[in-house]
Amino acid sequence: MMDIRHVVAVVLFLVKGICGLLKEFRDFGSLEEGVRGLVQEAGQKVFVWALEELDEKLLKQRDKANLDVVRFCERTWVSTFGSLTVRRRLYRDRRTEEYRFLLDEALGWEPDKRLTERMEAMALELGTETPFRRAARILGYLVPGVSPMAVWGVVTDAGEKAVIEAEQGRERVFERGEVPQGSRQVEKLRIEGDGVVVAMQRADKRHDEIKLVVGYEGKTEGARRSLRNRRTVAGLVGGQEIWEDAGVEFGRTWDLGRVKEVHVGGDGAPWIREGAELFKGEYHLDPFHLRKRLTEALSFDSVTYEAVSSAIGALDQTAAMESLNLAAKRARGTARRRVLALGDYLLANWDGLKALPEEDRLGAIEGQVRHTIARRMKRIGARWTPEGADRMARLLAAKSNDELLRHLGRKASPAPESMTLPTVDIGRMSAQAEDVEAWLRAKVPALTGPFASREWIKHVLRAITSIQEVA
Repeated sequence: MMDIRHVVAVVLFLVKGICGLLKEFRDFGSLEEGVRGLVQEAGQKVFVWALEELDEKLLKQRDKANLDVVRFCERTWVSTFGSLTVRRRLYRDRRTEEYRFLLDEALGWEPDKRLTERMEAMALELGTETPFRRAARILGYLVPGVSPMAVWGVVTDAGEKAVIEAEQGRERVFERGEVPQGSRQVEKLRIEGDGVVVAMQRADKRHDEIKLVVGYEGKTEGARRSLRNRRTVAGLVGGQEIWEDAGVEFGRTWDLGRVKEVHVGGDGAPWIREGAELFKGEYHLDPFHLRKRLTEALSFDSVTYEAVSSAIGALDQTAAMESLNLAAKRARGTARRRVLALGDYLLANWDGLKALPEEDRLGAIEGQVRHTIARRMKRIGARWTPEGADRMARLLAAKSNDELLRHLGRKASPAPESMTLPTVDIGRMSAQAEDVEAWLRAKVPALTGPFASREWIKHVLRAITSIQEVA
């Protein structure tokens, strides 16, 4: 049982360590790091004592007719306050001939995990923000010994859960015909899609496109207009798969049967038009990509730029094409080819050039691409395997939805119903006063030795080890 002796041992450990640090004081940085290490080690000691106490109580609660203790085994965990090595009992079940650790089952510890769930959450957050090597280095400031491969393993496992969840969602809705039960009721829904090209490795192509789809109800008021109730899906998949994923995600958010208007925006890519068909919405050409095409093709000819822009604003296709034909006749080489390509682009997407009221204006996808996908996956030198790119894209979409940690769920089976998780009883300290005093005399001879009159012993050690003060 944890008693006053454990408490005193930890306090004395901290006091002695801090006094030693102050004696060797060089600068505040080293002092801070030293104290952090001491506090972590003290926390480790208390936590290990608590876990071993749990194991002791599980021994008493076990099914004695069927569970025999075989031996003690150690297991090391990396937690937010350092590495823990716990000594717990291994049992053999007479009925099934299986070997079990009751402590692991009670706490939900998976056999192949080294990081605690909180450490995994930190690794996942950092691994989806920065490269794995940098994430491990940052974690090292808190807990030394976390490798880049450990971070990669956490991200990979979570990403695989996200992939499986998406596959199961598509199967439920589009193969078995289940209807998602979204609860939010809106009349208008805005959906925008775009692709992000990333560098690949160990793949048939040097580059591939991650598809991103964002659904939202509108934009908030104010200087910084954000998307209301935004939901995001992403993946390295084909157009049909990404729209099916969007159907599942949006369907579990909104009651799509009550949506009266759906506006789908994009840059004119064929896969984005498929979304307008799936959601029975109206397609709109994304204004950002339209302006980009106009600038690239007509930057050398401001007169034609203004004429084509005015024709587009008036939805006058004939005037726009006439202006572009005149510009093409005046241009040569690459400039002429760009003008002709702009004409083809406008003809292919003219049906998407529809004016919308200011409050319904689309054009948010470029910012979503940058903040959700590009800043993590398009870093200098970053290259992705097809599986890794798909997993990371799905995790980044989940992070955008504030659901990243949902993919960190544990697989361990709960403890048997007949077994309750015990609590640790620190004990009645006053009832053990004689025991503690004897222990203190044996373990802390400074209290009665030749140096007992020194200041830190009189005013620190004697105070914190006083039975009367603690009782």
